[in-house]
Amino acid sequence: MISLSSPELLKIDPELIRHFEWSTRDYRLYPGIEYFVESFDEKQYKACLSGYRSGLFRKPFSIHVYVPSLESLHHGPCGHTLLADTSDIITRYFDDLISEIVLRSKLHADDAKVEQVYCGGGVIEFFDVAHLSAIMDKIKEHFELTHDCEIMIEIDARAISDLAELRGLGFNHAIMAVHDFDHDVQLATQCQQTEKATLDMILKAREVGFGQIRIELMYGLPRQKVSQFEYTLNKIITVSPCQIHLLNYVCESDFGEMKHRINIQDLPNSEARLQMIQLAISLLTDAGYIHIGMHVFARMNNPLVIAQRQGRLHYGIQGYSVFPDCYRIALGVSSIGSVGPTLNQNCSNLLEYFSRVERNVLPIMCGIQLSADDLMRRSVIHALICHQVLSFESVETFFPIEFKRYFATELTDLARYAAAGLVELSDDEIVVTAMGQLLIDSVCGVFDKYLRTTRQSNPERIACSAPDSL
Repeated sequence: MISLSSPELLKIDPELIRHFEWSTRDYRLYPGIEYFVESFDEKQYKACLSGYRSGLFRKPFSIHVYVPSLESLHHGPCGHTLLADTSDIITRYFDDLISEIVLRSKLHADDAKVEQVYCGGGVIEFFDVAHLSAIMDKIKEHFELTHDCEIMIEIDARAISDLAELRGLGFNHAIMAVHDFDHDVQLATQCQQTEKATLDMILKAREVGFGQIRIELMYGLPRQKVSQFEYTLNKIITVSPCQIHLLNYVCESDFGEMKHRINIQDLPNSEARLQMIQLAISLLTDAGYIHIGMHVFARMNNPLVIAQRQGRLHYGIQGYSVFPDCYRIALGVSSIGSVGPTLNQNCSNLLEYFSRVERNVLPIMCGIQLSADDLMRRSVIHALICHQVLSFESVETFFPIEFKRYFATELTDLARYAAAGLVELSDDEIVVTAMGQLLIDSVCGVFDKYLRTTRQSNPERIACSAPDSL
């Protein structure tokens, strides 16, 4: 594994960043959601399931439950509309979510076991413990969970819940988003998140038995200075979460909605954001964290670190995982799933979601059937993200190509990355250097056929975000 404590990391200059378009693109999805088509519907999904069952090998499943935030019902860019008062919306969404669980289970009665359950979005502010208990009971009733199933939930210090009760429902992994503890930054983002409540929540989660605690720490926030980011990160380090994932605010937020809420001029420039990343690498490395990649840091004994060291780390819709790529059952508005060589998304319009589920129709809005080229490029991108090394022979073992001939254009483009010290090229492999890991999104972008086409047709456009429902 390449060490990120090397002094060479501090030698990256802003001009290099601008040259290689440092933008933190997200490759959990490939192709991206913008390439999904509406012709992929319930009929297509069922056909994929039929093809999957006819095969000799079946992958395990994961279940993703997505719940919109209350704020998105008022301001969401995807057509969420508040029909009546909030309690009516919550009741209807809960009832339809339960109905969708049953509807989906009828299609998966004979499928493989479920290894992961993820409850995300505004789940804590939207549902109380009684709702969550009913949802988990319904999932367990209709799906077979493995004995060591990861059951993850996003928690929010601003919507304090009884973590002991959540743990009692079977949740064993906690994910918490943290902005900045500086009051001025909080005002700019309209996110009041006190230092004490946040740190207490992390400590409480550990106390009640959550096995893994992941902090998703935003950087590049409006009015945020490097010194403020340093203060917040140091405070997070003191409570020693298992994982810390740094998220670029500009790329993770919905920019259209954000324009109405903040002053765009308050956003730090790329140079300041790079300084925050470099500072984080230094602080987290000194504190004993290992940089896995994609700005995800974990403790030395974390399962992700061990899996990467042993060459069995995986990357997919849910990010890094110790499990092989699972097929994913999507539940809830705008949730994203996958079966076989396909991706699909539920309706992002709440009214349409209600309408379809209440007619016993799968609420699938769009999707995509991946081509052989898509699958191959995705495997290349994910290998670089997981291991920072790509053997040409390993690709040729699974795909009927001669790597250097098939990817001749890409290897030519990588020559300038090699000249800048971001990758090392040889006759049989690509190695991403420690310095190159800061620009891994740009390195992977060389193999992104869709990004290449976009650049050729519109050089100004750079895709850098993933949908919230991930």
